[in-house]
Amino acid sequence: MNQNLSEKVRSFFLAKSAKESSRLSSDFDLLEMPVEAVMAYWLSIKKVLDTKGQAFLSTERDNTTEPFVHHLLGLLLSSLGPEKLERFGGIKKQSILRDFQRKFILMSISILGMSTNENPQKVLIRIISKFPISPIYERQVFDAAATVLKKMDEGSLNKDKFLNIDHRMKIESLIINLIIYNMLARRLGKRELGEYVQHIRSFYFVEGLSLIIDGFDYDFIKHRLNLQKKEILDLTESKMDMSLHMCSGIKSGLSYNDLHLVGSSYLF
Repeated sequence: MNQNLSEKVRSFFLAKSAKESSRLSSDFDLLEMPVEAVMAYWLSIKKVLDTKGQAFLSTERDNTTEPFVHHLLGLLLSSLGPEKLERFGGIKKQSILRDFQRKFILMSISILGMSTNENPQKVLIRIISKFPISPIYERQVFDAAATVLKKMDEGSLNKDKFLNIDHRMKIESLIINLIIYNMLARRLGKRELGEYVQHIRSFYFVEGLSLIIDGFDYDFIKHRLNLQKKEILDLTESKMDMSLHMCSGIKSGLSYNDLHLVGSSYLF
C-alpha cells in the first residue's frame, strides 16, 4: 500500500478501548476498524487499481496480514468471476467468524473464572471442552505458564508477548496466556491485575478485566461479555459483507461512484 493510502486508512482506526494504554498493531485489523474505514480502504484500492493496474494488487496482498482482506485480494487477483469471488469469500468469512467466536468464548471463560477465583485447572478444563480435540496438552499449558511466572519473578519476562491477549493469536498461545492471567489472579488478587492491561491488545478482554477490577459480580460480567461479543461479531460480519460486495464490485468493473454507492449501503 502506498504511504498516502496507508495513512488514510490508519487515520480511521478505532484507537479507544476500555483503557487508554491498549494498543493497535502496526497492521490494520478488520475487527477493530470502523465501517467508514473499510469503505475508504476498498475505494482507495479501486482508485489505485485504476491508475496502476493489476501489479499493484499483488504487492498490496503481500503486505496485508489482515486475513479476510488478504483472502479477498487473492480472489481479486484470480481468474474467478464476481459470483465465485462472493461464494468463496463467503466461505472464508464464516471460517474467520467461527474462529473469532471461539476465541471470545475462551476469553470469557478465563474472565469469569477470575471473577469467582476459580482454580486455573478447572478453567483450563472448561476451555479445552470447547474443542473436539484439545489443541494443547494440560501439562504443556501449566509448564509454560509456570516458566512465564518464574521469568516474571526474575524480571526477565517479555510482558508484551506473554501477557498479551489478542484474537489474532494462535489458539495454543492464547490458551497459555489466558491461564497465566487466571494464575496471576489467584496469586496477586483480582484488583492487582490492572497494571497488566497495558500489555493486552484485545479490547474485549480488557473490558472484562476492567469489570472484575471494578468489583462487578459474576452475573453482570457474564451478561455484559455476552452482549459485547454479539455486538462485535455482528458488526464485524457487516464489515466483512461490505468488503465482499465492494471487492466483487471491483471485479465486476463498477465505476468509482457505483462502488461508493455499494459501500454506503452499509453505513449507519
